[in-house]
Amino acid sequence: MKKYYILLIVSFLSFSSCEKILDKEPTDKLSLEDLFKDVQGAKTALAGSYKALLEEDHYNKNMMVYPDIFAGNIKFSKNANLRLEDVYEVALDAQESSMNATYSSLYKELNNVNNVIKYTPSSAGSATEKAKIVAEAKAIRALIHFDLVRIFARPFNYTSDASHLGIALILQPQLYSDPAPSRATVAETYHIIIKDLMEAITVFDDTNVGVLTGGSKQNYFTKSSTKALLAKVYLYQNNCNAAFTLADEIIKSNQYTLISNANYITSWVGRVPSSESIFELAVEPSFAGGGLGVYYESSNLSSYRMYAATLDLTGLYSNDDVRGINKMFNREVITGVNYAFTKKYQGGATLATPIKILRLSEMHLIRAEAAVEKTSPDFTTANADLNLIRKRGDAGANTLSLTTKEAVIDAVLLERRKELAFEGNLLFDLMRRKKDIVRVDVTSVVKSLMTNDDRLIMPLPANTVNANKNMKQNPGY
Repeated sequence: MKKYYILLIVSFLSFSSCEKILDKEPTDKLSLEDLFKDVQGAKTALAGSYKALLEEDHYNKNMMVYPDIFAGNIKFSKNANLRLEDVYEVALDAQESSMNATYSSLYKELNNVNNVIKYTPSSAGSATEKAKIVAEAKAIRALIHFDLVRIFARPFNYTSDASHLGIALILQPQLYSDPAPSRATVAETYHIIIKDLMEAITVFDDTNVGVLTGGSKQNYFTKSSTKALLAKVYLYQNNCNAAFTLADEIIKSNQYTLISNANYITSWVGRVPSSESIFELAVEPSFAGGGLGVYYESSNLSSYRMYAATLDLTGLYSNDDVRGINKMFNREVITGVNYAFTKKYQGGATLATPIKILRLSEMHLIRAEAAVEKTSPDFTTANADLNLIRKRGDAGANTLSLTTKEAVIDAVLLERRKELAFEGNLLFDLMRRKKDIVRVDVTSVVKSLMTNDDRLIMPLPANTVNANKNMKQNPGY
């Protein structure tokens, strides 16, 4: 093995044995030869790949906030030192876009996870553990590619065969001497994402436990959580038969249960996964940073508070809905204006909470949507899933008995917006369903965007395009 060098972020959770290294910040470079000499080193690298997902440029801010602030769930409660202001204002520029850092960070994450996939098989140690490490790494790689294609490319159904530009697929560690990458089609991108997930699923056993020994099972990709991600990917690919089958399997496995209305609010407090959490990014016990919650904490202890809920969102809930303005939001008057801040993220440092990526409630909504889009529409299941999630939020909600596909889709989109608010889904849901963006409670000059507006897709960083003649920029930039 050639002795290349990488810099890994390896602080994650408290693990046993050699994984204790993960409690410390990196102070030097590790050679690939040294890192992957045995399975413990491979575990260290895998932990680093999970940890990188929790960076601000990925799930600890941008990936969770950008789809909601762009599509109308979030407004600013202050007017200085703002984050993602250009997204909110729809003033996007390839040279200075706030999402340029996300593009760069995610490709760095891909390079590290590709090192895990490439070099783990030659490490000394258990073949079973090595296979599981590679499987988890492939699931992480699929998630990163999925995030990139949703941010920087049009939805799968933008063209009839998804032949429009997707993203650069990175499946090997990149060296300076490698040829410059080019963008694959969206169809090719989804093919690779699905291939990685399916290969991971075939390796995982049925214990639903990751290869790393700390934290909770929900902190790692396992057979169940990988199937849940694949169900979501299939939905975005418009393969509704497959999306229905996997969501149905996850729901009927009884590995996860919906939390009750009474416990909904408290399920977002602390660091113990709820019974309906399928995959979430853990916060290590010694975490002392800001985290996503500092942008929402109503007390403003960190002075970062800025993301308030729009009236567009809060007006969707009934007065008795546990997810609504009266229960799931902290209310604050700032310079004479009433603002509402979600309780889904409680704060930073010792109050920082894990970032929930996949929950059982979303599996029900995926199954409901796919039920009426699949080859043999199933309105009974669709209505049952919708009513289950609606009545969990508000026991007094009327019982739906919808009979047309259009009515079900509209109801699912509404319920996804209410249930998954602040979880990074709204913009992508509207784009894949070819819905316009309509914002009312925003100060931005641009309030509405048609579904075919070029600005709905983030620009590729200008530096990337200028340095690589093979990389085509998105239209409008």
